[in-house]
Formats: sequence, C-alpha cells, structure tokens
Amino acid sequence: MKNDKTRQLLMERISHLEATITHLSERLHHLNQTSEKDLEQRLAITINNIPLAILNTDRHGYITAANPAFLKVFDLQSTDVINKQNIKFFQPFQNTELQKKIIELIDDRVQFDIELPFPTSKKDTFFRCRGISISSTISDALSFIIIIGDVSKRKLTEHELIKALEKAEESDKLKTAFLASMSHEIRTPMNHIIGFTEFLKDPDLPVNEREEYSQIVYDSGHVLLRLVDDIIDIAKIESGQMQVNPSVFSLNELLANVYRSFNEMRGKKDKEHITFSLIVPDKNMNVFIKTDAVRLQQILSNLLDNAFKFTESGFIEMGYTIENQQAHMFVKDSGNGISPDMHTLIFKRFRQLDYSSTKKYGGTGLGLSIVKGLLDLLEGEIRLESIPGKGSLFSFSIPGIIIQTDKIHKKPETVSDKKTDWSQFTFLVVEDERTNYNLLMIMLRPFKANLIWAKDGQEAINLMEANKDIIDLVLMDIRLPRINGYDATIAIKKINPGIPVIAQTAYAMEIEIQKAMEVGCDDYVTKPIERILLLDSIERHLPKKK
Repeated sequence: MKNDKTRQLLMERISHLEATITHLSERLHHLNQTSEKDLEQRLAITINNIPLAILNTDRHGYITAANPAFLKVFDLQSTDVINKQNIKFFQPFQNTELQKKIIELIDDRVQFDIELPFPTSKKDTFFRCRGISISSTISDALSFIIIIGDVSKRKLTEHELIKALEKAEESDKLKTAFLASMSHEIRTPMNHIIGFTEFLKDPDLPVNEREEYSQIVYDSGHVLLRLVDDIIDIAKIESGQMQVNPSVFSLNELLANVYRSFNEMRGKKDKEHITFSLIVPDKNMNVFIKTDAVRLQQILSNLLDNAFKFTESGFIEMGYTIENQQAHMFVKDSGNGISPDMHTLIFKRFRQLDYSSTKKYGGTGLGLSIVKGLLDLLEGEIRLESIPGKGSLFSFSIPGIIIQTDKIHKKPETVSDKKTDWSQFTFLVVEDERTNYNLLMIMLRPFKANLIWAKDGQEAINLMEANKDIIDLVLMDIRLPRINGYDATIAIKKINPGIPVIAQTAYAMEIEIQKAMEVGCDDYVTKPIERILLLDSIERHLPKKK
C-alpha cells in the first residue's frame, strides 16, 4: 500500500514537471519568436534608414528585398522589383562591369568590392558596389546581398585633387623655367652694364667708343627697368592694386608717340628691313577717347614688343578703325604665327610658345599676361587671329570710351624744348644718396636753379624753417633716415602750406604714390627719373617768377 501511494505521488510530480516544462518551452518559443521579430524589425529599420542602396536576392538572383535608398536611386517602386526582377538582368546594370560581377556572385559565389561609374535615370554617377553571399547553417538556403554607395563626391574631390596636383606641378615647372629665363634676362644687361662701365673708366678711351659704350650701358639699363616694371605690373594686377585713371586724350598723338619710339628701335634691333606702318582712318583729324592713356600705351607696347621679337621679315602694322563710335585697335605682323591650340595659353603668366626659344628671342613670358590683365581692368577684350608661318593679328577694343574728332593742333612745347631760366628760383632737394643728388643736380644744371641739399627728413625740416622765404619748391625723397619723406612733407607744409612738394621716389606702387599725395605732395616722379617728366612737373608747380 505504501509503495503504491509513493508511486502515485511520484507520477503526479512527474506530470506536474512535464506541464511546467511544456509551459516553459512554449514561453521560450514565444520569447524567441518575439526576439527574432524584434531583431528583424530593428534590422529592417536600420537598413531602411541607411543611405546606401541595399538589396537582397534569392539563390537565383531574384530580388526579395530592397531598401528605400535603392528604390530612390533608380526611381523604382518596391512592387516593380520584389520577386519580379532578376538582378542579373537589371536594366541600369546592363553591359557594365557590375553586371559581370553580379553574375559571377550568383553563379559562382565570387564576392566582389569594386568602384565604377554607370548611368542612372538622373545623372552619371560613380558607385562603390559590394556583393556578399549568405549561407544558412541550418538549411541549404542561400541568398545574396548587394550594397551600392554613391561615391561621386569623393571621386570628384579625388579628381580635383589630382588636377590641383597636376596644376601645381605644371606651375612649378613653369616657374622654374621662368626663373631660369629671368636669370638670363637680368644677367645679360647686367653683363653689358658692368663690362662696359669698366671700359669707360679708361681715360684714354677714344671718344667714339666712349659714346658707343655709354649708349650700350644706357640701353641695358632701360632693359632692366622694363623687366622690373613687368614684374611689378603683374604683381599689381594679381593683388588688385593696379589702378585705372581715365582721361580724355588724343588717340592719334598717343599712337604717333608709340610709333616713333618703336621706329627708332628698329635700327638698334637690326629690324630696319621690316616695314613698320601706322594706320589711322584720317591723318588730318584727331580722335579723342576716354580711357587710361598709360595703360593703353602699355598694352600697345607689349604687343609691338612681341611683334618685333618674332618677326624676322615682312611687315608690322599698328593702328585703329572706328566702328559704331568705338575705336578698335590692332597690331598685325607677318611673323612666326601661333598655332590655334596656343591662342589661350599664351595669355597666361610665365608662358611662352616654347621656352627653348628663350635664348633666341629673349623675354620672360609676362608681356601678354600683362596685356590681358590690363584689358580686364579696362573691361576690354582681346582677340587673336593667327596661323603658324602666316603672322598674327591682335585686336582689341575698350567699351564705354568717349570718341570725338577735331582738327589736329600743334603739340605744345615741353620744358626741354624751351630755353627755360630758373636762376631766380631755389629748390630744396631732399635726398640721402649723394649719387642721386648729383644726378638731379646735373639734370637741373642747364636751367640754373639754385639748389639746397638736405640729406634726411629732419635736416629738410630745419633747412625749411631757416630758409622758408627763399625756397620755392621741394624735391622730396620718401625713404629717408631719421624722418621719412611722408612725415617731412607734413612738417614742411605746416611751415609753408603753399610750397609745392614733388615726391621723387623709388616707391612705384599705387598705394605708396597715393599716400604721398595724401600727406601733401603736389606731384610725384618715380625712379629711375625721366628727365623730361621731372622738368615738366617742376614747370607746372613753380610759382610765378619773382
């Protein structure tokens, strides 16, 4: 009896445990299902919010899932592709490297990770594409995931970086060539100046040779000055410091001056056999235009420099025509000509058609870039017509100029043309360099002006206070010891507000010239000083004779 009762109790406990186990199993199964669904839901949310285009296929390649990014990239609806579209034959991938990789993935389980461009319905883009195969450890189920990311911006950045690197390398090559050319251009005239100056020291040198060597030194000095001016001008243009000062002037007179200068140059450059012509609509009429005369002359001079440099025979023409009340200027030659693919390139800095030609023709490659920069400032446009071996035609016009015509008037005399006597005037020359003072003294000697020399700014102020009743004009250097020319000018103007002060300085930048005018200077001439410009400036500002 006792055993039966024990057995019954055991059976009841076993039955109870079985029920508990069943309940726990069902609950565990439910929890597993809930966890799986939660995991699937979380995974789906994640995939759907990833900006990468992601799709899943079955073992045959039919699309079983596609996230919104994929549908958006290819402008599709899920109903268009899910269980309907085989990725091996997806239209946007046809005949691309990606299609080949997808076929290898599905047929041979060859995974891939590639970057390639292929067209979409919106634009050409660049994608990074990955293909992954997924096998089940429980069954023989097999599926594939393809991930596509738009890397167009990165590729564009890489492309721009490569272009920038290539441009930097090209610029470095150009600068190296430019510096080599610059060294040649500087050393050649310096060789002439130093070498022939040494000969000029010989007291027994014949007069004809002394004159010849002096002219060589003079010409070489102007070559160096032109080189420095070009470098300063390109720096001004690039830094935005180049100023435009429009005025009304005679175009015919400006062209005649340029023509006269280059016509004289022909003999010095052994170009006398080249026909040089000035072509204007009417030689008996003056055409007045409003623009910057200095910049216009600079443009024409640079174009003519190139024309004479590259023309060995034939002709060079300079002139203008009038159309619709606007002057259209040109420089034409029968020289080497320029191939069409170089028509844009030659206007860039440091460019020459061929740096190997530098030794033959000389130059730094800045001339035409200065022309382009100046015309941009004047809101003009330059055009080039040229064929290799058949010469070149550079033409340009400047919009908004004022044109009027008038009979040609006789050009007024300059100071250098007249027998001017300044013996009644006293000039205060402020200059710390004895050589510069001696040069000014020699320039002014024919006009008999009385000179007082101040070697620094403080001495200039002291001399002005002591001689304010007899000093009629001040020639003021800017870079001076003790007190600079700006402060000295301010002090002198306080002593005698009406006295004219002409700055004579090596500072040639527009901002420095403007500062000189702001502190009270009435005019300025830049070093190296052109004698005629200095004399004309003095004549304009001198008070009436005593």
